Amino acid sequence: MSLNPARFQKPQIYYPKLFTATSATVPHIALTAKEAVAAGYSFRKKRHSMKITKYRGKPQNQLNIPYTIDGMPVDEICAHTFEKFPCNTIFIHGNIRKLGQLAFFECTAKTVIFEDGLTALHEYIFYYCESLEKVHLPLTLKYIGKRCFMWCKNLKYIEFPKSICNMEDLAFCRCGLEGFSVEALTPGINNAEAFRCTPLIEENQVVCAYPDSSNLTVLHVNGPVRPGQECGATLKFKADSITFCRWSLRSFSIDLSECKKVRFYRNAIRDERERDSESVAYVVNPSLMILPESEESKQHYAFPKHVKVLNYFPNKNRSYKGPVEINYDDSDDSCVVTPVADFLPARSVTEDWDKFRIAKNVKMDRYAINSYHMKEITFEDFCPEDTVFSLYCYDLRKVSFRYKGQMYTKYIPPGELVAYNVHTIMTFPFAPCKVPCEGGFRHTVYDRQIIDSFFQHRWINSDNNRALAMLSDREHKRMGESHWKQKHYLKVTNTIKALIAVDVLRSDRLDHEPPVDMYLDFLKKHSRYCRQYFQKISGKYPEYLQAFEQLILNA
Repeated sequence: MSLNPARFQKPQIYYPKLFTATSATVPHIALTAKEAVAAGYSFRKKRHSMKITKYRGKPQNQLNIPYTIDGMPVDEICAHTFEKFPCNTIFIHGNIRKLGQLAFFECTAKTVIFEDGLTALHEYIFYYCESLEKVHLPLTLKYIGKRCFMWCKNLKYIEFPKSICNMEDLAFCRCGLEGFSVEALTPGINNAEAFRCTPLIEENQVVCAYPDSSNLTVLHVNGPVRPGQECGATLKFKADSITFCRWSLRSFSIDLSECKKVRFYRNAIRDERERDSESVAYVVNPSLMILPESEESKQHYAFPKHVKVLNYFPNKNRSYKGPVEINYDDSDDSCVVTPVADFLPARSVTEDWDKFRIAKNVKMDRYAINSYHMKEITFEDFCPEDTVFSLYCYDLRKVSFRYKGQMYTKYIPPGELVAYNVHTIMTFPFAPCKVPCEGGFRHTVYDRQIIDSFFQHRWINSDNNRALAMLSDREHKRMGESHWKQKHYLKVTNTIKALIAVDVLRSDRLDHEPPVDMYLDFLKKHSRYCRQYFQKISGKYPEYLQAFEQLILNA
């Protein structure tokens, strides 16, 4: 690939404007309890304050949240309180410290004005407020949650105070945002995923977070590469320092060879993987990055495999290895994954192999293992430190890992025998957690409590089971913003319990695990039923019948 500078194009960069922040003042309305009830407020007394639980008042041009009720400050608005309420302007005073989910869902207000005091806007607060045009944020605001202003189609401009420290994914997704302003350096404007599917992202080639051309903080790069194409025209940057924010890079071809200092956030490069409708393959858009010849930029960034990275030299190219090397080991018919970096990003292990071996002690991101056909995986030098298995690890049957110098093997029932949700729950124990130990607690990487609580009940739901609640949350994120988070209800049949019992009993026990007596008692009590079932599936899964007979014999 040629590095001819004539190919480089000067990107069109969007810079936000600087503004001078000012505090807003809103009316302070004091009501008695009788007046608040007459006005349509339902409220509840807390220890030293009040919270509004519902509002059934008449439509108003200006909605003024009561400052006090019976002399007690109002500091909380519960979920769905002003849902679909018709008004033109909302005034939120500085005593408010918490707004519940969907507090103003589908509200018709055009303007929302906050008085200083509130520090966090949590998720879904102004979800689907299509009429919203102007928001004055409080100067004390530090956090904007997921989908907070999602689908606010008429919100085209917003000013961010310098107090903002964090902005979650999809905070302004599918709103009409075309631009924003910042007060000096606002550290929280660092997540391109917060502005997904907005004109700001889709209509600008490059979006920067601050109006400083010599020290670029890049929020988004909309490169010229398209799916199925090779890297085309390259965007060339020249700056004293350049920093790429979270999810700022998709399909791209960029040259940073003349930048003095290059930095990447941990998840700066998005691994674009679109599910093929006819197979489990993924379409990956190739990308190119040229780094400057400096020691600092030669560190092992966790670039996805589809990113080809070059260190720039005037007369020759030098390739940079990706984050992993994939090799085939014919001795045990497995795929050997050798990380080049010290970190495996999400969905970095995706090949369609039955067996995997991770051949190096390495830190792994959530959902780093994303192979649909994988049946066995071995972590040769370590044990997984996070929820490393994605929802697509449907065929996973066997996990081996090294813990305190010894190898342990854990078995998981086949997905086709126990259903998708149950199989996914069986992968949750491979996460860091605390378990009781000798009157205190200790950290572990395999949580038997999840399996034990699942095994002991006939019906479970996401309200009273931690693993099912985790699964519900992961599915909600996977399905996207168009799907509401729903409760899960699972019936744990004797067939499922039989499979789990055999897998727990034939797995190696860690030193901190509780006894397995209840699993053995179950197999003894239902031995006739279990034997008939294992004989029925012995054509495809003979190991269950063999393990069951051995366990009953040794009992």
